[in-house]
Amino acid sequence: MAGFLGNLRDKVTGMVGQSGPVGSAAPDAIDPNAPQILMSKDIVKEGWVTKQSRNIKEWRRRYVVLTNDCIATFKQGAAGESYALKDATELIFFNSALAVKSAEQETGKDNAFCVQRTKDGRYFYFVAGSQQDKEEWIGAIGRLMVRRTVIMDPEEECNY
Repeated sequence: MAGFLGNLRDKVTGMVGQSGPVGSAAPDAIDPNAPQILMSKDIVKEGWVTKQSRNIKEWRRRYVVLTNDCIATFKQGAAGESYALKDATELIFFNSALAVKSAEQETGKDNAFCVQRTKDGRYFYFVAGSQQDKEEWIGAIGRLMVRRTVIMDPEEECNY
């Protein structure tokens, strides 16, 4: 599955952060021949959060799906489903360096956190339903970022 998402990520790298049709993540940038579904078996974490919109900066309730390769937001969702990327309102791929941190001071909202895409400095702000939920999102995203930056030789022994 990593190959599928890697190929898809390569196809849509330029679309993230661009304005697309209302309610979509620029579906014209997705290769119509590539698989376009996030399967439930590939989901690391999912759930409802409030997200700041990219253009108007309004706070909107979104269903967020975290995979090994991306963060995708949707207007609708439920645990255990598959998701079509063409229905995503935002796609944030891990192909560029990211940072994740608490953002309560920046937003003035409790349980806020943000993901920063370092290639263009773009911030994506989210508000979780509770402090525990915020910590779980930050931890899950942070672990995926670390996993992607650690490259180990399979023959190398780890002694820690």
